[in-house]
Amino acid sequence: MRVGWAFAWRTLIAAELVFGISSSSGGLGWFIFRARNELLTDLVFAGLATVILIGLLVEAVVFRGLESLTVRRWGMLR
Repeated sequence: MRVGWAFAWRTLIAAELVFGISSSSGGLGWFIFRARNELLTDLVFAGLATVILIGLLVEAVVFRGLESLTVRRWGMLR
C-alpha cells in the first residue's frame, strides 16, 4: 500500500502538471507549472514543499498507524 500510495501521489501531481488547464482552477501541480512558467521560483519551491509535506503527513498518519496495528495483530513484535 505504501508503494502504491507513492506512485499514485506522483502520478496525480504529474497529471495535474499536464492536464491542469482543463479544470477551472487547477490543482497543486497546475500551481507549480504556472509558477514555473512565470519564473516565480519561490512559489515553485512552496508548491514542492507542499507536495512533500502532504506525502509525509499521509505517511505519518495513515501508514505508520496501519503498520503498528498490523505488527501487533500478527505478532511481529521483537
